[in-house]
Amino acid sequence: MGTIVIQNGKVIDGTGNPWFKADLLIENGKIKKIAPKIRKDDAETAIDASGLIVSPGFIDIHTHSDASIFFSRGENVLTQGVTTHVVGNCGFSMAPMDPAITEDEQFEVFKDFLGLGSIEHVFINLDEYFDDLKLKGIPINIAPLIGHSVVRVKVLGLERRAPTSEELQEMKKIIEEEMKRGAFGMSTGLDYPPGSFCKTDEIIELCKVVHQYNGIYATHFRGLQSGLSRATKEAIKIAGTGIPVQISHFKPFGFWIGDIRKAYSFVERARRDGLDVTFDVFPQASNATFLLALVPPWVYLAKDKLDPNRAIETLKKTKTDEELRNRIHREISMIVDSFLGIKENADWIKVYINAPKAPEYSGKNVYQLSLDKNMDPREVVINALIDSGGSAGGTYLSMTEEDNIITITHPLTMYASDGRVIPEDDDKIFPNPYTNGTFTQVLGKYVREEKLLTLHDAIRRMTSYPAQKLGLKDRGMLKEGYWADITIFDSDKIIDKATYENPRLYSEGVEYVLVNGVIALNKGVFTGSLSGMPLRKR
Repeated sequence: MGTIVIQNGKVIDGTGNPWFKADLLIENGKIKKIAPKIRKDDAETAIDASGLIVSPGFIDIHTHSDASIFFSRGENVLTQGVTTHVVGNCGFSMAPMDPAITEDEQFEVFKDFLGLGSIEHVFINLDEYFDDLKLKGIPINIAPLIGHSVVRVKVLGLERRAPTSEELQEMKKIIEEEMKRGAFGMSTGLDYPPGSFCKTDEIIELCKVVHQYNGIYATHFRGLQSGLSRATKEAIKIAGTGIPVQISHFKPFGFWIGDIRKAYSFVERARRDGLDVTFDVFPQASNATFLLALVPPWVYLAKDKLDPNRAIETLKKTKTDEELRNRIHREISMIVDSFLGIKENADWIKVYINAPKAPEYSGKNVYQLSLDKNMDPREVVINALIDSGGSAGGTYLSMTEEDNIITITHPLTMYASDGRVIPEDDDKIFPNPYTNGTFTQVLGKYVREEKLLTLHDAIRRMTSYPAQKLGLKDRGMLKEGYWADITIFDSDKIIDKATYENPRLYSEGVEYVLVNGVIALNKGVFTGSLSGMPLRKR
């Protein structure tokens, strides 16, 4: 690794302090020196950061890059200034998986959720996963959580029941082994089978093991099943074990009903009581999940497990069975009215479809598709599901801006994309716009344009705050001896460009990104660097 000097920049070190003028000397991947002036001759490469902000690289604490990291150069996140992704969220992770899962039809559901594409290999443990990441070379750092759902599948399969005492002990043993291998904690996805099958007591017992190894518990809680208040109370109850809890994408979007102020007040009270509960949000007033969420659950659940094949067969029957079609249409109307306030055809502009297996629907809202096809919007949804084999996703414009601002500005908020690195060569993927524009939207729209946050506080929420939560001891701040994950950007120009119609557009205004002391983005252009590391909890 060559030596690099960053000169003339306004340094925001990630602590929450305002900027100060200083130069940085990078050597062997780490920050060797921070001083008022460092000579250009002291390094092999000099970066002139005049007029630019020099900050720690951004840490995205909630992503699903578990598999897509093998196929992407990371350009969609590097152009946001992101240098680290936390994977294994919502109960799903690449390890530890039982290879037998590939023989179960539910593996296709896992593949769609994780964005696995054509990958068939699974990883028995984190060591295997890390070995493959190192062999392939990755553009950013990857910090893994262990997905509760994959551990449950490994022991119980996809059965809807509580584990026996012996099975619970086996699950605890698996989690202990993965924590020893360097996992940063465990996540749950309690709105999705098989995570939705578990009771609170099961999670508490597993979290006791995670806590022994100083890990965190990150949860996609039961917002769909319970609403915001009850789901928040369950997360707080689990925090009673002493484990630090991170509530993922904690926003009042359409499918999670409730008053966000009330839900946040529960967290504030829990913290006053000494419980370490925090949360992350993305800045857009929308959310995303399976498009199947718009049809009644009896269509896609068989014995309480996801059954996309059954759903497709049922939906196909609506083409010839008028009574069935009318029933499903009626229930779709009830669902979208309740969760999204869709009452008229024009209201379907709130639903965008992402269907890589049926690209004619991708990046378009249901209302526009209904006009183009001269079709009832509910039929558009049904056809998109049929044509995609049930794998289509939806992005839902489901929040008021008033509620959205509450989530963005709350003192306990940190920012996360709920996205993934996107394979640059796959033009069929239409992700949520926050995949390409979370951190830049915060800095451009909510800091510069609307002045709802200070620049130094927003950067703290993207750097030292998530690093502290994870226990990353040498990242998240600009400090001598820390790894040189560094983002250099123009605070007057930084902005997200991704839209619901064109979510693949890259952000603007990030000029340089260093990952472990190597320049990965140079004047806004990817350099080809694969200097990212798989990170282990220490």
